[in-house]
Amino acid sequence: MVSRVAEAGEPGAGAIEGLLQRIERPAALADGEGVILAANGAFCRRAGLELAALRQRSLQELCAADVAPLLAGTVASLRSDLVGGPQIDAAIPLSLSRLPATAGPGTVWCLLELLDQRVNLADLDGLVTDRYADGAVLLHLQVLQLDLVRGRLGIAACEALIEEIAHRLEAALPAGGFFSRQGGDRLLALVPGAMGIDAVRDMAGELLTSLESPTTVLEHVIEPSLNVGISRAPDDGSEFSVLLDAATRALEETHRQPFPSCCIAAPVERSVQLQELLARPLALAIEQEQLELAFQPIIELESGRVIAAEVLCRWDDPVLGRQSPADFIDVAEATAQISSLGRWVMERAFEALRRWDVAGLQLGRICVNVSPLQVQDPTWSSDLLMALERHQLTPGRIVLELTEGSILEMSTHVADQLRDLRRQGFALAMDDFGTGYSGLQRLTELPFSEVKIDRSLISAIDYDQLQQAMLSAVIRLSDATGIMVVVEGVERSRQRQMLLTLGCRHGQGYQLSAPLSEQELEALLQSQITPEA
Repeated sequence: MVSRVAEAGEPGAGAIEGLLQRIERPAALADGEGVILAANGAFCRRAGLELAALRQRSLQELCAADVAPLLAGTVASLRSDLVGGPQIDAAIPLSLSRLPATAGPGTVWCLLELLDQRVNLADLDGLVTDRYADGAVLLHLQVLQLDLVRGRLGIAACEALIEEIAHRLEAALPAGGFFSRQGGDRLLALVPGAMGIDAVRDMAGELLTSLESPTTVLEHVIEPSLNVGISRAPDDGSEFSVLLDAATRALEETHRQPFPSCCIAAPVERSVQLQELLARPLALAIEQEQLELAFQPIIELESGRVIAAEVLCRWDDPVLGRQSPADFIDVAEATAQISSLGRWVMERAFEALRRWDVAGLQLGRICVNVSPLQVQDPTWSSDLLMALERHQLTPGRIVLELTEGSILEMSTHVADQLRDLRRQGFALAMDDFGTGYSGLQRLTELPFSEVKIDRSLISAIDYDQLQQAMLSAVIRLSDATGIMVVVEGVERSRQRQMLLTLGCRHGQGYQLSAPLSEQELEALLQSQITPEA
């Protein structure tokens, strides 16, 4: 490293520079006038500048123009009285220290360290009240691959990826926007102005597009994948802590099918309103069989043949119109109708599977999504077995799917019930694998026969070496344990080809097949029958 300190040959300069490189957090060395002489790599990444561009710039200029937006939005500033005793606003997460003189009287060196980017919630309450009195949108962003990047490439790569996303976020926010890293894989952004639902959704879509373009980290091409939960002021509250709770709940919802990577918070009152609106019509729909089934084919990637299908539920009410599965399933769980809904789904799905068997179509298995609340019902297991017997099916034809998120919160009783069903021959699948933090642990604790890889972990599989390495590891684990791997969200032919190259044999997604009605799936199965010679 070439710097004014080294050029002057001052005693101790080399030792201080070596210390600078050993500091993990972003740090820079300046003279008594506040002019930067050297900086470590983390500081360069945080500032978004090369070392050559940083040298000879003042701390005052740098912190106001380049570093401050990454610390506490655009409100940070650095006092100019550096020589007389460096001080800094206590609300700004910087540490500015005068180092002991080692080159005689008059020599002053200053060490600037950028601390954790957390922001005090009380300060943000004031920010929402004062700056965004006319309304604001809070985005709670999560970088999904950070744990994988850390495991594969190390902490430095994690920080480099976060810094790149932070710079993109800064560039994408409108004037008056504010953002902060909340630690780990989370960032927050505040956008001024009241917005309707459609405008918020469009804004979030454009933002995610700008944040998720490919980037190079330590010579590895990575396509960042983010989820975002959104709340709005004043609709969801006026205090920042209330907005953050709402946005966090919305972020958690993005990991539940069929939500995409963006979810807008619904006011607490809306869940009550939904129950009042949908509870009775849903009970009638189940009783009068007004619901419909759709089937998402699971495809053998090499041959293109349908080997199984995931069962989905659709509800088009004659008065209320088509309802979101997320809404009516939440209502079913909240009003204790999830068991009756689940029984109806299984009865119709088993009936369709038996009908296809009689027609000689031979669909291998069907996959049914199961809520832990269903498993807690004392009659559920017996109802499941009786439905199989009525339709002359064996347990091995049925895959019970549970999302990774529901598995992490599962009680011991539910886990014991699932183990018992597995012993009876049912297949057990972990859905949305990779969206939680303890999936691998649960994968070893429960007797899963199948794991379904979440779409976020194969979004760039055709060129992202990290995703390729991760999936290869999962496939090796599955081969060693006999667990079947199904990849969700296959949307490009190049993804499919790379999956085959990595040894993955099964997938589902729109590039393979969209969800089909019973009649459409029956026609597809019929087309696969090879005429006898």
